[in-house]
Amino acid sequence: MQTLEIKVPDNKTRLVKEFLKELGVTIKVKKEVNIPNADTIAAMNELKAGKGKKFKSVEDLFNSI
Repeated sequence: MQTLEIKVPDNKTRLVKEFLKELGVTIKVKKEVNIPNADTIAAMNELKAGKGKKFKSVEDLFNSI
């Protein structure tokens, strides 16, 4: 037995699954896990520590960057 990992566009998943079932292939769908990178984790920790900035409007936000 071999394991083969393929990435299939969302709109073709059903077609590929049906084809593989017709061939007698066992199908297990593996969901991708999104793990935040170091910058994102640092930003989340900063917000949890109460160091985030608040803006009165979106315009104020964009003017600050």
